[in-house]
Amino acid sequence: MKARECAWKYLCDICIHEKYSNLVLRQGMKDLTKQDKAFVTQIVYGTLQNYRYVRYLWEDYVDKQPCEKISILLDMSIYQLVFMDKLPSYAIVHDAVEIAKKIKKGTYSKLVNAVLRNVMKHPLKEIVGSKEEVLALKTSHPLWIVNMWESQYGWENCEKICQCNLQENVQTIRVNSLKTTKEECKHILGNCEDGYVAKDALRYFGGNVATTSYYKEGFVSIQDEASQLVAYMVDPQRGERILDVCSAPGTKATHMAQLMHNEGYLLCGDIHPHRVQLIEEGAKRLGISIMDAKCMDATDLQVIEDESFDRVLCDVPCSGYGVLGRKSDIKYHMKSHDMDTLIPIQYHILRNASRKVKAGGILVYSTCTLNKKENEKQVELFLKEHEEFKLLEEQTIFPFTYHSDGFYMAKLRKGDKKEEMDERG
Repeated sequence: MKARECAWKYLCDICIHEKYSNLVLRQGMKDLTKQDKAFVTQIVYGTLQNYRYVRYLWEDYVDKQPCEKISILLDMSIYQLVFMDKLPSYAIVHDAVEIAKKIKKGTYSKLVNAVLRNVMKHPLKEIVGSKEEVLALKTSHPLWIVNMWESQYGWENCEKICQCNLQENVQTIRVNSLKTTKEECKHILGNCEDGYVAKDALRYFGGNVATTSYYKEGFVSIQDEASQLVAYMVDPQRGERILDVCSAPGTKATHMAQLMHNEGYLLCGDIHPHRVQLIEEGAKRLGISIMDAKCMDATDLQVIEDESFDRVLCDVPCSGYGVLGRKSDIKYHMKSHDMDTLIPIQYHILRNASRKVKAGGILVYSTCTLNKKENEKQVELFLKEHEEFKLLEEQTIFPFTYHSDGFYMAKLRKGDKKEEMDERG
């Protein structure tokens, strides 16, 4: 199977069958050459990132929308013609027509050929409309999220977020301070630069670090820099008892264990047994012994009788609007009502996890989304209904802040009995 046909097949799996892009590519490209892997990856992620814009460029050349497989074929072909302009256009058109011949007995091959040649022959279609409509289409975001971000964060931040989601970020790694140092990592791995803000972060330019023996032996982990800041906000100390209620795959938990110098107790949970196994495997790879991974429902937590944890982390399931640059399939499938079922679940997790914090202890709430309904509003409601907690700090990290994912985190402290008596006077 040729590279372009592979890319088309993977895009159909992602867009039609709603499979995760990273899993589709990882499983599907095992037998491809290094050059073809890079080529296919660029087509797949580039098409997903620009899905609205590329379709806008060709939809006027058809009388009615073709079947989804052909639409995806046109999308990826237009992406190559417009964004990969060093490729010979005749090869793009030829391969697209050959792929079309395999769909519905080739009834669409002439249409594909005609549409692509029309796009090549005419100037690219101008985008018209309000500034919100133009931005949404040009950056391939749904209009509703552009309107939401503008309302919540202002136009300037909204525009920067959308533009940033089209940019490819460098892979960020976290140094395992239990085994090595940043300087040693730089020396052995090469192709590294310090992160922008996280103490243990390095930006890695040498490809996929997960393929290196250095990664497999547990000297580094792959973790976005904004995500690394969560463990610093929790600020776990040696010998403390920590609870991470939505831990899988355990990346933040292993970071907290590092900051604890592998001394203390760190209980990690997830509702799915296979994801609990991921936590255990990650801890083993990094040489961490204080993590105890268990299957638990974070909206319930009845399996945890102990209510005396020094610090509790709630990195809750969210809409993922902060990681659209890295996970373009979320952008392709996202709907405005996605958050409706998530918001009550997030609050149940926060409320139940708060009961496990001892007096004087710390509770951290975090998401990888940019949506005040899932972030600030959740914390505001919680504080209103739980007066024993006080907000110490909160932070929204935009993708353009540190060239990272978008994140929100809030740190709360549970008062002790003496403080409550003092406040009551």
